[in-house]
Amino acid sequence: MTDPSHALARVRKLLALATSPNPHEAAAAAARAQALIETHRLQAWLDAEQTAEADPVPIIDARDQPLETSRRIRKWKSALATMLADCNGCIAYTTPVGKEHAIVLVGRSRDRAAVTALWEWLVKRIEWLSATHGQGQRRQWHEAFRIGVVDAVAQRLRAASKEVRAEFEATALVRVDPVVSAHNEALDRFVNEHLQLGRGRQLRVDAEAWHRGRDASDELDIPG
Repeated sequence: MTDPSHALARVRKLLALATSPNPHEAAAAAARAQALIETHRLQAWLDAEQTAEADPVPIIDARDQPLETSRRIRKWKSALATMLADCNGCIAYTTPVGKEHAIVLVGRSRDRAAVTALWEWLVKRIEWLSATHGQGQRRQWHEAFRIGVVDAVAQRLRAASKEVRAEFEATALVRVDPVVSAHNEALDRFVNEHLQLGRGRQLRVDAEAWHRGRDASDELDIPG
């Protein structure tokens, strides 16, 4: 079976390109990392000849290992966590922790590790874009701008995962959708049995800044 730690090491190596002064070189790493994550997950299931239901790695509520802890969770970070979790077989939610709030991931350890790696990389890049394009703008503008970037990146990462699945089916001659659906059903069942999550609130943001953020996401050079 493919080694999750080896795959994650390759993901982190790709994302290390974020230190490059060229944002196009740095951001192209995110797309390759997402494709690598998706390929590894599907290959692991195939190698073990197992379904998501029989996966030996348990789904857990990792509230003791929060993705972020702050007195106030910014809307754009909540949106980013939700998107990355959805793309990588997890669920993200916010919960009070003393006088602070935390973003918590629910999922298997390898999937949560993948979300964390992408999260650490993207937070820095989105903050950089916001500072570059919104010098002198109000906090609300930056919030909307960053959500715009998140929405645009979400479309591209989902498209990248879909492309990997299609290629996987063509080369491995196995249907991927039933396996992915089984995983999602197992995740939903865990949440229903162990958590009581409320409905999220609709985000209201500056429309102009949101569109600027979507347009600026092209500077991340993430192919879709």
